[in-house]
Amino acid sequence: MKYARHDTRIYNDLQPIDRNNPDSASTAIEYGLPTGFSGKAKACWEYFSGAAYLFEYKGRLVMTDESLYLTEHGDGSHAAPFGAPRGEFETWEEVEEWLEAVYDDLEADDLL
Repeated sequence: MKYARHDTRIYNDLQPIDRNNPDSASTAIEYGLPTGFSGKAKACWEYFSGAAYLFEYKGRLVMTDESLYLTEHGDGSHAAPFGAPRGEFETWEEVEEWLEAVYDDLEADDLL
């Protein structure tokens, strides 16, 4: 595995979706946010409560929204609408940095 696991909670309550390979979606493992993340990252995660989910899938970390899409798919047409996860990351540190950057953006826009 490309990254070390942090102290996280495994949920597996959700059924994520991979439109490119539907059978493999069941291998995704849902995680809660690591306990050692910064206050900014935790605050951003709380802001997205119920609208962001973390999975380990095919050797990477995938953050989804309510769609639960694990992979990019579709061409934007009516027959094949576009869908994608919020982000894909190689390390937990990248997840934390992304959440901190989003927090800064939200704070700058007075949304927090």
